[in-house]
Amino acid sequence: MMGWAGELTWTGWIVMAVCMFAFWAVVIYLVAMMFRTDRANGPGRTSPESDPLRLLEARFARGDIDSEEFVARRRLLMHPGDTTSVEHRRGQVHD
Repeated sequence: MMGWAGELTWTGWIVMAVCMFAFWAVVIYLVAMMFRTDRANGPGRTSPESDPLRLLEARFARGDIDSEEFVARRRLLMHPGDTTSVEHRRGQVHD
């Protein structure tokens, strides 16, 4: 006595092949989505709210700080090893 697989017609084999292809396509898609790096809150990405330079630019755009303070703070962010303070850059003596 033969099992049901021995009685498949060409249509059955084609349907089985299409289903197998769809299954593996879904598996590959799910694995790719697990390792996707272009997500907004994914690992390795900083949100715009936590980027100090973007926060500084937003404060300048709102008018919270003037252009001199913006330039001085941006310089400090770009060159973190610089020990000159913001007040000294604005012309005030800092002891």
